Amino acid sequence: MLEHKGIRWGYVFLKASSYLNTEQFHELMVQAVEMYLAGETERNVKGAEYEGRLYTEQRYELIGTIGGQRFDADLETSRGRDNASFLVNEQTQGAGAAISLN
Repeated sequence: MLEHKGIRWGYVFLKASSYLNTEQFHELMVQAVEMYLAGETERNVKGAEYEGRLYTEQRYELIGTIGGQRFDADLETSRGRDNASFLVNEQTQGAGAAISLN
């Protein structure tokens, strides 16, 4: 992981069905970003209306010209099975680096 003194920033993209509400997807998104920053590959997740597994195979994928690490969630919800994918993109390139062209 990069040693960085300052702000780390990027984007998170979500692809999912609509079984969970916005707040619940936000909770999963935050966990995906935490996993990215900590270098974790798998985490059990649980919310008020879902539980399951959030994981990454550490694959890099692209959406248009922006790429990032893909995280997948396999969930059991109060409304049935669901899944989601998050693309975590970090724009930070290290201390004092120029702005990313992504």
